[in-house]
Amino acid sequence: MASRNQHIIKCPSCKSVSTLRNSRARNTKEKIIRAITWFELYRCKKCGWRGWKANIVLEQRAIKKIIIYTLLMIIAAIVVYNLLKLVV
Repeated sequence: MASRNQHIIKCPSCKSVSTLRNSRARNTKEKIIRAITWFELYRCKKCGWRGWKANIVLEQRAIKKIIIYTLLMIIAAIVVYNLLKLVV
């Protein structure tokens, strides 16, 4: 599963827990990055650090499922391709 828990994210600078809060995008570049990626801007209330962190954390089970479904889609595409080749 994918999960997000902002309260247990540690600040990469001061290593404090529960001090990160969402930060607003300041320019167009930051807005674009936030819109097309899984990263969010955070600011530490304790030390003032501001930067990007992933807002979704994939667990090992989720990664395995993604790999399995991708392989199944590739196999299905190969089978369909070969069937269409035989028909034509």
